[in-house]
Amino acid sequence: MKKKGLFTFICMLLLSALVLSGCGFENLVAGNKGEEGKEDKEEVNLEELAKRDANTLLAYLYEGKKGNIKDVTGMDGDDLTASLERSVYEKKIRDYPGDDWVLLVDGSRYTAEQIMQDYSRVYLKTFHSITYSVEDVKISNDTAEVTAKIDPIAMLSLANRITQARAEVFGDLETSAEILKSQNKDVKAINNLINFKLYSMIYGDQNKPVPTVGEEKEITFTMKKSGDHFQVSKDTIEDIMQDSMEDVYSKSSGDK
Repeated sequence: MKKKGLFTFICMLLLSALVLSGCGFENLVAGNKGEEGKEDKEEVNLEELAKRDANTLLAYLYEGKKGNIKDVTGMDGDDLTASLERSVYEKKIRDYPGDDWVLLVDGSRYTAEQIMQDYSRVYLKTFHSITYSVEDVKISNDTAEVTAKIDPIAMLSLANRITQARAEVFGDLETSAEILKSQNKDVKAINNLINFKLYSMIYGDQNKPVPTVGEEKEITFTMKKSGDHFQVSKDTIEDIMQDSMEDVYSKSSGDK
């Protein structure tokens, strides 16, 4: 009886060990699955985060919404707008060195600096007419590649409206009294100043609708993970703005 009892006891020990080891294996497998699920969830969350940040950026550019833009640019909305306006201004004012560039219209005196400051402000606002949607986000390490669809500005139609306004206001611009009164040495440059002034009047003061192509195009840009958000540089923003214009006529407005 003692031998039989000892044998039974040993069998019970072996059975318990097998059960416990099986549980440990199952727990190990479950733990690995849990880690994999955690990694998958983290990857999905990064894509969602990048998509939200991309929408924040495009809402700023194409709608003028400044909320949360600091999360993706490191600058609040007013500072970012001022910085972008300054960049546009500096690129344009280079063609007008010195302080003797003046446009005289109906007794009003406009300097090149004033005209370019107005132009830079209105230029950024013209992008607010663009419709957009974030289509896809791909994550690689700490970089998000964003694909969006937009209806870009039709630059030829935009320029056409300025040309029409010139003809209505000034008539024959090459010999117009406005150019003669301004007494600038470079006739081509003063013609350009008139264009910039009309641009600001039409799309700024008069708030005329900006013509878009009427057909979507894809644009892509990258965002870098920084802290709790994906961010872009100012250079990337300026690249997106360039991609948001097409040298074509609008397919919907008929401005040909």
